[in-house]
Amino acid sequence: MQRSDRPISHPRDDVLGRAEFAQVLARSIDQLAAAQDGFVVGLIGDWGSGKSSVIELTLRYLRHREILDCSHDLKFEDGPVHELNIESIGFMADIYERIESKILLLEESGYNLVLWERTHRHKEFCRWLGSESDAELAYRYWKYKQISDLRVRNLVVKFSPWLIAGRAELASALISDVARAAGEKLGDEIRQAFASLIARLSQLASIVGAGTDVATGGSFGGLISAGAELSNKLASRMTEGPTLDEVRERLRAALANLKGQKLVVVIDDLDRLTPSEAVEMVSLVKNLGDLPNVVYILSYDENKLSNLINQSLQINGIEFLEKIVQYPVHLPPLEEDQILGLVNFDIIKILNNISSEDSRRLGQAWYYVIRLYLKTPRDVRRLMNLYSVAWSGLSDYADPIDLLLLEALRLHEPAVYAWIRRNLTIIVN
Repeated sequence: MQRSDRPISHPRDDVLGRAEFAQVLARSIDQLAAAQDGFVVGLIGDWGSGKSSVIELTLRYLRHREILDCSHDLKFEDGPVHELNIESIGFMADIYERIESKILLLEESGYNLVLWERTHRHKEFCRWLGSESDAELAYRYWKYKQISDLRVRNLVVKFSPWLIAGRAELASALISDVARAAGEKLGDEIRQAFASLIARLSQLASIVGAGTDVATGGSFGGLISAGAELSNKLASRMTEGPTLDEVRERLRAALANLKGQKLVVVIDDLDRLTPSEAVEMVSLVKNLGDLPNVVYILSYDENKLSNLINQSLQINGIEFLEKIVQYPVHLPPLEEDQILGLVNFDIIKILNNISSEDSRRLGQAWYYVIRLYLKTPRDVRRLMNLYSVAWSGLSDYADPIDLLLLEALRLHEPAVYAWIRRNLTIIVN
């Protein structure tokens, strides 16, 4: 397979030229003054257009902006290797990432990296990287990263709602994920405030579950006939403790105390949910969207998500989203030559060497057939994966351009492809 459906996370893989867009988005989120009152950003694009890749690139630049700011507070004996900026931080990160897994293994084994003796550390870095200069750059990035981790400015929490089964679990799963990440970095006050909200939500959820279990006969009378002891327990739990509004206000107060820090909650692929789950997830963001110093980044296909909302609530989905998303950002539209660039990128990998005649025929195949079907990076990925598998098995028996055309027809025009198979002898003769 030439390409999986996984998003890219590194600018070097950015064939579509989205890195600059991601860098601007990262700067906007990093400097967002409106985050003090809570903020919702919507990253909007068609299905398969590369939204997840833009999110990964944005988070990478967001992290590097923090590392760059922290780097000014760390001085090395031999001075700076070169001028520090986002690009040079990215270059150092590339080197460090080659050995990051080894460092993580040391941490997991209980090795105290803070006390790692410099000479031994430098020797290990050189052995892993095979270069004195690379070892020094990796070491510096590692030190910058350590400082940045202690002074985190944008605490990122990625939440995948389509991994959660059912509407009831979405609220507790989202808040639990945010609470877990926030508690580790932002202190006990934030952790306890989130814990109180989770406790109250789970208490109410268990009441609903108990009532459902008792009233299995389908009538309200089932709850009453369960006996006074159970009814009294349920009533006690429903009336004791703080209200949801009170718990939420405590959380708001704790988050408002954050100085120069914020939570960035990323919720990708909202349009992959069922109608009821999509409404539940968007409603959660609406209800939690005004928490101080919390920024949501929602990723979705606007038409698909609005249709899901319309199916569930019978209301205008676009207008519903406009009330929640304060800053909609549309993915830059793809030009035809960008899609062609993706195709060429994969074709070169698959065919290795292509003759001038085949190159000419490929251009004709693109213009008259293939370009009509490929509109998004996912479209390219699907076709190239099919073609890669087909070519690896048939390269000794098939013409590369004819096979590409056949795979395009098999994917997008199955009836035509089936007719060709049935009449292959006639066509060839």
